[in-house]
Amino acid sequence: MASMNFYSRTTAAFAVASVAASFAATSASSEGVLNGETIRILAIGDPVFQVMQRIHGDLEEMAGGTIELDVRGFDVLRQQVLLNAQNDVSNYDLVSVDLPQFGEYKDFLVDLAGYVEESGMDWEDFHAAAWTGAYHDQKQLGIPIQPHPEIFAYRVDLFEEAGLEPPRTTEQVLAAAKALHGSKDGLSGICWNAARGTPLGQTITMVMGSHGLPVIAMNPIEGGFDLGNVGPENMHPQMDSETANEMAAYLMELMKYSPPGILNMAWDERVRVFAQGGCAMTYIWSGRSAIYELDENAEARGNVSYLPHPAGPNGLNVSTLGGWFLSIPDNLPEDRRDLAWSVIEWMTSPEMMAEYTKHGNCVAPSHSVSQDEEVVARCPVIPYVDAMATSGEIAGWQRPPVPEIQQIFDILGAEFHEALAGAESPEDSLMEAQRQLDRVMRRAGYY
Repeated sequence: MASMNFYSRTTAAFAVASVAASFAATSASSEGVLNGETIRILAIGDPVFQVMQRIHGDLEEMAGGTIELDVRGFDVLRQQVLLNAQNDVSNYDLVSVDLPQFGEYKDFLVDLAGYVEESGMDWEDFHAAAWTGAYHDQKQLGIPIQPHPEIFAYRVDLFEEAGLEPPRTTEQVLAAAKALHGSKDGLSGICWNAARGTPLGQTITMVMGSHGLPVIAMNPIEGGFDLGNVGPENMHPQMDSETANEMAAYLMELMKYSPPGILNMAWDERVRVFAQGGCAMTYIWSGRSAIYELDENAEARGNVSYLPHPAGPNGLNVSTLGGWFLSIPDNLPEDRRDLAWSVIEWMTSPEMMAEYTKHGNCVAPSHSVSQDEEVVARCPVIPYVDAMATSGEIAGWQRPPVPEIQQIFDILGAEFHEALAGAESPEDSLMEAQRQLDRVMRRAGYY
């Protein structure tokens, strides 16, 4: 991580505390971070903030003050962040940011590099893809609190019973889906995000990445594409490529082995069907594994293994990093920023990361927490993700953090939904998406 060498490491650097610390020790080490004050956080309805809502009273007691959580859905959260940026004074001390949104938000977030250096935060304990995902224009714009990749989950028991190998390629996924679909009552081959709009749009960008090509013309580097240097010359959409057609053909084939209602399936719906034994495989944001791993009645519990995204022809076994970071709006008054940073430092500490896993958040974006035996026992997915991060099987280029990323998701998710629904051909859907995306890029002045 040569680009991050401005963070000097000294003998006084922050030592990562033992993640085996008890709740009481966590409370003692964190007591008084708010010192009677109130912190206002604009949050997303994802597991880590759901946990904060669940243990809100204990959290405030540990912090020694009031924590106001304004929890919103994905699209409403984005609107609120953009509206808040127009205010003279921010309504929030902290905002939660999804990794690909940093390109859109970068001009109205505080650079946290100075805070990181002064505090001695051990940024190297975080997964590299998570830490660098918030690094833009020589600025550290956020600290990871729930960054997690979309990975591939499959029922080991069903695969072993059918004599199937773990699916490392899309060809193997289709073969396994065909073999398992309907082999038991109510069992479909695979679940995935096919709902219109953002869910399907993100699926397309990520599956296209596993076929070996980003959605825009990024520069290739060893093991992927250059996320740190995206200029106007890279903003050409690639939905008219052979790779896009291969991706489209794969998704059309998945439809044959998907459960009823797949065209309305998004986010947690796919995982709940998987949890209940309704499908043998699913694409899943890793933190959502808590839906079944922490549910004693879930059929999938204890029967699941994990892989990075299966690779398409000439593609890569690389999963897309997403998830959430805490950032400080740049219209927050100076006299509030030190408090906001103190809360970030506390909430993203190893002790608190381990604490969240006790209450339903199976995400640990730091190596130290990922190696804690109690954490692993609660959340079996965590060591798989840590291994993927260590071996370079997690990246962020599949959903590039450019200002137009949400428009890309919207267009792809609307146009290709027509193909999945049988209203038009996949080729026509891709051509129309390419036409609309070209228009977006021309309007933005890229070409």
